[in-house]
Amino acid sequence: MAEQIGPDGKTDAQRHAEWAAEEARFDASFASRKADDYHTRCRDCGVFVKKSRWVKKDTHNAIQHQQRPLCGPCFDEYDFIY
Repeated sequence: MAEQIGPDGKTDAQRHAEWAAEEARFDASFASRKADDYHTRCRDCGVFVKKSRWVKKDTHNAIQHQQRPLCGPCFDEYDFIY
């Protein structure tokens, strides 16, 4: 069966390739972060988190509220009100 074209004029493979490229650009934007300047471990379980989740140590909220990053599974444990 041939790949079907969606309403946006793209196939699923093309959409997935675009999403992967966008995710790679997003991750590359954090490449210059240095671990010495950031909290790098999950506040609940202690696992090392992705650079995109790191919290800068010297920001007002991190100091005053002792903010730390959360890994994905620990983040999913919380009920957030939007």
